[in-house]
Amino acid sequence: MTLDRWSNVPDLAERDVAAIEQRTQELGHYLFEHLDEQRPNLLQRRWWDERLMEWAMRDEGLKVQLFRFVDVLPMLRTNEAVVGHLSEYLNEVRTHLPVAVRTALGIGRRSSLTRTAIARLARLSAMDLARRFIAGTNVNEVVEAAQRERREGRGFTLDILGEAVTSDSEAERFFQAYVNLIQSVAPEVNRWSLETKIDRSVFGEVPRMNLSIKLSALDSQFDAIDPEGALSRAGERLRELLRVAKHHKAFINVDMESYEKKDLTLRIFKEVLQEEEFRDIGNVGIVIQCYLRDAAADLQDLVEWAKRRERPVWVRLVKGAYWDYETVHALADGWPVPVYQQKWQSDASFERATRFLMENHQHLRPALGTHNIRSIAHGLATAEHLGIARNAFEIQMLYGMADGEKHALVELGHRLRIYMPYGELIPGMAYLVRRLLENTSNDSFLRAGFIEQVAREKLLRNPLDAQYDSSLQKDEEAMAGSETSAVNRRPRFDATFKNHPPVDFSDAANRTAMREALQKVMTELGRRYPLVIGEREVETNEQTRLGGPFVQRPDCGHCFTGGRASRT
Repeated sequence: MTLDRWSNVPDLAERDVAAIEQRTQELGHYLFEHLDEQRPNLLQRRWWDERLMEWAMRDEGLKVQLFRFVDVLPMLRTNEAVVGHLSEYLNEVRTHLPVAVRTALGIGRRSSLTRTAIARLARLSAMDLARRFIAGTNVNEVVEAAQRERREGRGFTLDILGEAVTSDSEAERFFQAYVNLIQSVAPEVNRWSLETKIDRSVFGEVPRMNLSIKLSALDSQFDAIDPEGALSRAGERLRELLRVAKHHKAFINVDMESYEKKDLTLRIFKEVLQEEEFRDIGNVGIVIQCYLRDAAADLQDLVEWAKRRERPVWVRLVKGAYWDYETVHALADGWPVPVYQQKWQSDASFERATRFLMENHQHLRPALGTHNIRSIAHGLATAEHLGIARNAFEIQMLYGMADGEKHALVELGHRLRIYMPYGELIPGMAYLVRRLLENTSNDSFLRAGFIEQVAREKLLRNPLDAQYDSSLQKDEEAMAGSETSAVNRRPRFDATFKNHPPVDFSDAANRTAMREALQKVMTELGRRYPLVIGEREVETNEQTRLGGPFVQRPDCGHCFTGGRASRT
């Protein structure tokens, strides 16, 4: 079984892949055995958190309603609003709730005292859960969290929480927040005593201050329809961040977001770092999302670019966290779905990308961002088979998750970096909901391994195994040729009219076509055009001038010159 887009990319010899597979199984079982030693017990808070998560996961409807409530909670200002929303969200799944919870909700709406108690409990519970996944709300809390990770033998990368930037003033605030974070945290962490496993690699010293940024946070008009403008605006702020980072010996990692921003993000990253001032910077990286069908081509382009630049960059491989959005958005607009539609495909793409990175580690430094033990074991096995030192690559994981895996990997001598977001309540809750949805989905490794107790052999199975799932063959047959428009997979209706899909300006060909169309139209401006009725030209005395000689406009008696209207 092959994976589209990767079929034309040279891979290791079959015997090497077979040897890696055998070692993957050995390492996978080893990690599972050591995970069992790290399971929390009844006296630890983490044990109770996992039981609560397990209860919510087992009912999909209940899980969705609870997460919706958590998402809206920061905007609820009164106790009445909190209790009212909680009751309304849970009313749809009322029969699925324990009797005690149903009773509490019923009593809670009867008096201000009980409303206050329930609202306070809801807020405290949500914030307590948020603190598990969010490193802090200010620099001091983040530094303390980083110190805790360091005591466990783990590095960190910081991420400022926030939603879409919609104005230039917001973009400027984000930019200044990034700068302030580097200037505040870097001097502190650079004074810490040396920890060889974290701070050294075969390539030299590893920056202790590591910051993950989003280019869309640097430009309120970050849009593929205007790549030159985005390059000018976001590019200039990225340049200044790189200067500040270089001065403070910090690392900058550029995160990925939705598919429509991918090509623009890659272009700005490559063009800025290709400039003479930044060509020597190696403490920089970018994310590749392996659930995207473009991952193979993007990695090939990156390695060729890194060779021309003559300086390596880091690449964080992830599977991706926007699967639902990308699928629904593409189907709604009638575009090809950019993400693989089966979990095994994303898993296989991640492993194939891992081998590609390991083979090209002199140009693209590998950082594997995953909690999936199969994916981790395959990465370790590949590096071992190719003779790559343990400190020549990284494993990266999310803050507050998979503590057992983290401990086992550090014990094996691998460098582990923790992705630590921080910020205020509202963006923090939005992040929390995304992480909860991602890690409690039906396809989640964490759910399968720790909640549903799926057998190790199944969790460690090669994703390319033809016996992966009884329904897989049907799904593949239904998706044969799915490289064509996603409209082909939508229900078909008898209709005489069908909207044309909106133009996708993340596609360079569409941008070129739009530019050519505008240039053609520009050559037709400045002429005199009469009204045409029934294929006959009709002359009138009413005219409108648009930036040049008069252009006839019979529907009104104004001419527009320089934005001002005057009667003719």
